[in-house]
Amino acid sequence: MTEQELMASVYLLKGTVYQALDNHQFAAQCFKLALKEDPYCVEAYENLVYNHYYTGKYEEEIISDTIDNSDDLTRDEAELIRFLYSGMSKKYHNQQKQVVPNTLTCFNNNVTVLTSQAERLYYNCRFNSAYETCLRALKIDPYHFPTLLVHIGCLYELGKKNDLFILGHKLVELYPKAYISWYAVGIYYSLIKKWESARQCLSKSTSLNKLFAAGWLAYGHAFAAEGENDQALATYFTASRLLKGCHLPLLYIGLQYGSTNNPLLAEKFFKEAIALAPHDPFVLSEMGALYTQTGKWEYALSYLQQALSKVKEGEHEWAATTWSPLYINLGQVYRIAKQYEQAIKCFKHAQFLACDSSTVYTGLGFVYALQGNAVLAVEYCHKALDKERQDPFTIQLLEMSLTALAGNEDKSDDEEIEAEEIEEHKLTEARTPTVFLNVAHCYTVITP
Repeated sequence: MTEQELMASVYLLKGTVYQALDNHQFAAQCFKLALKEDPYCVEAYENLVYNHYYTGKYEEEIISDTIDNSDDLTRDEAELIRFLYSGMSKKYHNQQKQVVPNTLTCFNNNVTVLTSQAERLYYNCRFNSAYETCLRALKIDPYHFPTLLVHIGCLYELGKKNDLFILGHKLVELYPKAYISWYAVGIYYSLIKKWESARQCLSKSTSLNKLFAAGWLAYGHAFAAEGENDQALATYFTASRLLKGCHLPLLYIGLQYGSTNNPLLAEKFFKEAIALAPHDPFVLSEMGALYTQTGKWEYALSYLQQALSKVKEGEHEWAATTWSPLYINLGQVYRIAKQYEQAIKCFKHAQFLACDSSTVYTGLGFVYALQGNAVLAVEYCHKALDKERQDPFTIQLLEMSLTALAGNEDKSDDEEIEAEEIEEHKLTEARTPTVFLNVAHCYTVITP
């Protein structure tokens, strides 16, 4: 062992001790020093990344500094380190596909590389592809914790209750004191909506690993699912305090405040989340949805268009129903701006993603009503009421559209114009509610 490797081991040990003492600032500094002494000290970089000490951008700077400050690395070694460390970094910071260099094709079946690819696919809502990639990795190492973490998320998103049940009980039997075992059981109970049992298991998971980001977020979701906002906020705030470089607790804090009609605080935390992850389309979409709710249409349009742009730039799955609220909110903003053709395109795309949504049908009926196409307005109102019969706004819209369809030949032109203006004002005031992206479970999986 060289002197540099010995010093790296000492710094790694000091960082682990500081981490156990909850002194995360000193722990992060020790891990950075270990990496500086020995670029191959993978454990140091794993601790920096998996415990979310820094943002994704700063993680990239650490990789560059590690390579640049080491004079002993050859070109091939530098390429190897950059490739492997970049794969471990935050996936929502850079959602582009990671390509294995020609010189490193031997890593195509490496568990760490496969896990990185699966996690990237997961964040891009390509759950089936992520699931298949996880299965490939688990054939090599059936109990690789980082792979299991992504695998659990895929099982949840794909609704595979039986597989998740079997996996959870197998992990508890083999690793009763491992945080991921109780996390798997907690996610299973979340899937079948037994929230009390889910909270008990997730609480145990976070007690076994205080820096387990996915556990803290899922624990908060289990409170939020039953409307226990205070407990959910307390959990998210704890996660935010422990995970300084992760924007997701801030995002969920903003969502909780938004759901309790506190837009000022929601905006504050959304902005903090954007500062940490400016390229995450989920955060941008939520900010746009908030501005849609508060009537700041220009800001809403800007953020929603940015979110859509990020989705198109990345490797996102277009068929994922996750994105239907983004198109619904865009359609509403375009409608308010009287860009009716753009609004119809957005609602049609949302209809393709979530074909049985009453909100989409009502949105289309609303736009057609404003265009004066009463026939199509009535048609889509009937489709919406077929899904949600007691929706008061859709009933009101249908009555107005039927009245317009029947016509009133006795009215003068001026009276017709005035009636149309009043009708549009009423419809605008009674606009359909803003839909927030359901990212509560999309981001449950974070590497430990």
